[in-house]
Amino acid sequence: MVLHTKPIQVGRTESRRGFTLVEILIAAMILTVGLITVLWVISSSLMDARQQHQRQVAVSLAQAKMEELRNVSYDDLVSGMDEDEYGEQILLDEYGQPGGIFSREWTVIDDSPMDGTKTVSVTVAWEEKVAESISITTIIARPFPEGML
Repeated sequence: MVLHTKPIQVGRTESRRGFTLVEILIAAMILTVGLITVLWVISSSLMDARQQHQRQVAVSLAQAKMEELRNVSYDDLVSGMDEDEYGEQILLDEYGQPGGIFSREWTVIDDSPMDGTKTVSVTVAWEEKVAESISITTIIARPFPEGML
């Protein structure tokens, strides 16, 4: 009589069905690093967008004041800032109304760069995490008296 026996195998005899704990931990670590990177990129993009919006608002506030100053008679152009009835500087919101983070001041330099002109600069500053400001400058000439042209 012949007996058929199976040879003894050392190690696993069945095919693997699943992951080891080490493989799961490595996959979790890779996934975590990836998610943290994505969240950092999103956060950074949102912060950049907010800073760009603030710069855009500052330029708009400066341009609005410059247009206002262009409509003032040449002899009445003087330096100043946005202030309340007590002479205290007020902070503006993005619509130019009190209650924001933007300060705005303007300087007028007579006879610069030559006689009969004024150099007008408008500066808008704000501070959230760091202090920032933008300035725009123009030259306004004394108008010719009537009948001179």
